[in-house]
Amino acid sequence: MLGELDRLAERGVEGAVASRSLASRYPTLTGPGRGDAAVQALAVRRHAWVVTADRALRERLRSEGVTVLSPRDRARLERFAPERPAPTPKERRRRHR
Repeated sequence: MLGELDRLAERGVEGAVASRSLASRYPTLTGPGRGDAAVQALAVRRHAWVVTADRALRERLRSEGVTVLSPRDRARLERFAPERPAPTPKERRRRHR
């Protein structure tokens, strides 16, 4: 995700420099896969909330039991509850066999 922010900043996309600066204040996590797949895997594993404007990613995350925050307008975020509870560690192990 940091690489994507860097590319957006290089292209002069509004808000990319500020977003990259904010992101650099937090620890970097590595996960399996790249991009959305890595975000999804890490969110499920760590029981984390995710902030995204990507509707398709939002629905995939919710189907995996992840709470998502998405921009509602310029000043507010909307909370999207998971479609079902997050899987327990035992259920996740069973699913990946």
